[in-house]
Amino acid sequence: MTNLQKISFELHLMLSVMLMCVYIVYMVIDKDELEEQAQSYALKWSNLLTIVSVIFYVLYKSVIGNIEFTPQIILMIINIFCVMYLLFYFFYMKGIVISFKVKNRKILDSICYLSISISVILIITQILEVKNFEISSSFIRLDTLLLMINLIIVSLMIGVYPRKKLSREEYKKREETGNKFSKIFARGYGLFTLCLIGYIMYKLYIR
Repeated sequence: MTNLQKISFELHLMLSVMLMCVYIVYMVIDKDELEEQAQSYALKWSNLLTIVSVIFYVLYKSVIGNIEFTPQIILMIINIFCVMYLLFYFFYMKGIVISFKVKNRKILDSICYLSISISVILIITQILEVKNFEISSSFIRLDTLLLMINLIIVSLMIGVYPRKKLSREEYKKREETGNKFSKIFARGYGLFTLCLIGYIMYKLYIR
């Protein structure tokens, strides 16, 4: 590492520590009700955008065949998270709130059903190891990449479903139905995860 690189790294590290200190101060100081709402809002969006961005970055690095992570990249992720938290906190306190809701539920349902169908097709292509989805000099197959992106899109779509005001009885019925579906989803997701782990172990064994 040259002297210029050392100086650049030290400056980057100092900037990251300063941003992190500001973030910590905002997290630990006592807050009133409005400030607590602003903190919750800022954490929600900064976490969401940072995690999604990191996942897409990892997918990109996997496609180009380079998954090296340097300390500078880790510091950059920390910087982005802290800056986004502070920005969203400031915007909320100024009355600027980001909210995405789609009123047409049928369109969202159609997109979700389409995404589920695509996921099933991509899982089949992975099991059959279709050669058309292989990418040279890449750590992942194209169908695996598309499946992961599709899962992220479906997760984001759930958050934009419209919500309506419910009475106490409607809320209880909806909660009971939601609990039933959450149990079914948890079992299905657990089974899918076990199958995926088994498939990965099988691939490693035959290689």
